[in-house]
Amino acid sequence: MKPEIIIYLSGIDGCGKTTQATKLVDSLKESGVSAEYQWLRWEPSIVGILKLVKRLLGKNARQSSSAAASNEKADSKWSNIKKKLMKSRLFRNMWLKYATNDYYRAYKKAIKDWQAGIIIMDRYIFDFTVDQSINFGLPVEDMQKLLASSSISKMHQPDYNIIINIPAETGYRRKMDGTSVSYLQQREKLYNSMQGKNVLHIDGTNNIDEIQATIYNWIKDKVKAENHGK
Repeated sequence: MKPEIIIYLSGIDGCGKTTQATKLVDSLKESGVSAEYQWLRWEPSIVGILKLVKRLLGKNARQSSSAAASNEKADSKWSNIKKKLMKSRLFRNMWLKYATNDYYRAYKKAIKDWQAGIIIMDRYIFDFTVDQSINFGLPVEDMQKLLASSSISKMHQPDYNIIINIPAETGYRRKMDGTSVSYLQQREKLYNSMQGKNVLHIDGTNNIDEIQATIYNWIKDKVKAENHGK
């Protein structure tokens, strides 16, 4: 089922996006609106191979470092490997074609199960764009231009975008799941760069209930305007 509205909600790890996405779904349902939660970050079909490589890099790093330091070293090694590969124009073209088609196939499979008129998306196209911007060493705007002529353009673009902003160090302390600070720092700047009239940036260090109220009130007005326009 193709939804009428997609509301995208994201930010770096630990920002509280999943909590706020589920709360928004509940609030919309309570007000009589058909809404459901979905998660659709791209996970490569070759994710098993990629995880094995990162695990091996982490294992080597742990031999002489603390857990936090080894994660930083593993991420650094992995980034260096990707940078070397991305220097090849042939590899870049092959990767972009693979990644966009792979994500589009995942989207086509997922959308069959969507039932509500409003989908609250926890991670989606912009997360893919951020990841590929880092892989290609390009600004988000340039990456978006590349994706405009790919399979990604066939996906339902978000109607409203909500980014919960927190410092990378805060996300690291909240998650403590092995994700390095440097990984979060790279992404923090890129998420903060999203702009537009249908984009809402929120301070994720605020109280959870305050964040929820701000998001719901913003979306409620948007949905009301949509319904009046029909």
